[in-house]
Amino acid sequence: MEAFYRKIYLHSWQIIKTNWYLLCFGFFVAALGLTGDFKALLNLQDQIQTQDIISTTMTSWIDIFYSFSTAQMTWEKLPALLTLVAILFVFAVVLVMAISSQGALIDATNQSHKKTTFKNPLVSHLQVGIENFWSLFSLNIINKLISFVFVVGVIVPIIDLLYLSQSATIMNLLITLIIFFIIIPLAIIVSFVTRYGASYVIIKKQNTTQAFFSAWNLFRVNWIISLENAGLLLLITMAYTIVVISILAFVVTPFLIVGFLVAQISNLAFLFLMIICGLLVIFILLSSIAIFASYYTIVWSELFLRLTERGQKHSKIHRLANRHMPFLTK
Repeated sequence: MEAFYRKIYLHSWQIIKTNWYLLCFGFFVAALGLTGDFKALLNLQDQIQTQDIISTTMTSWIDIFYSFSTAQMTWEKLPALLTLVAILFVFAVVLVMAISSQGALIDATNQSHKKTTFKNPLVSHLQVGIENFWSLFSLNIINKLISFVFVVGVIVPIIDLLYLSQSATIMNLLITLIIFFIIIPLAIIVSFVTRYGASYVIIKKQNTTQAFFSAWNLFRVNWIISLENAGLLLLITMAYTIVVISILAFVVTPFLIVGFLVAQISNLAFLFLMIICGLLVIFILLSSIAIFASYYTIVWSELFLRLTERGQKHSKIHRLANRHMPFLTK
């Protein structure tokens, strides 16, 4: 791994290792759906249909408004409607915490470079995220709207017209070209711009509009580095997943073996062992998700700081492209 990325990844891990409270933010940030940067490269259908907390909350709002508009208000239906409102409230709270936690992690990354100390860092970072909630939320909404409007308003009509074609071979070829050369690049670009835009909001104190266009300019100049970083994070994600699965297998296997032996003696003891095993599995899963989400967000924030820092050296591929094909980095 080149020194450029090695410094980013090692310093990102150092931030988490010395500030374990950041995992509280990571747990909520995971609800935003972190892997959209490279998920489009693997499975387009998952990219379009992924239900993160923002999409879920918006869908819930629409469902509840539709239920209120079509339902005949009777005392019998009131508990069901109140249940829908309660579910939406829970989604709204998680959404606020997820967006605010994203801002908190970005602020924590920025403050780590300034060597700033806080009396209560957990509250201080979260306060920064809450203060910038609407700007961060607006960027995420722009992300969803661009993808949705483009896919529904442009791509779907084109595909519908292609289906009228008599040649299935030509239709399939054109649909494949649209997917790989239009939809996937758009999904990736919007995801990168949103991620950089969040850092502009928190670190550079820009409003939503300024942050979006600043993020676009940053991505346009550093698109090679952005793709490199996404690719490296994809490899790290795959390795991390294998490690977590191995840990789960290592933890669960002894419980299953002992549980099988204990079940011959006492059903109550078997149930007790299975409850302990289940709690351990849940703890490991939640901890691994929080660690990954925190690290993932901090890495992108670190990358942003290095890309916007004057005199900072870039990756070798970016330097080669800038030297031999400068039009790719402008």
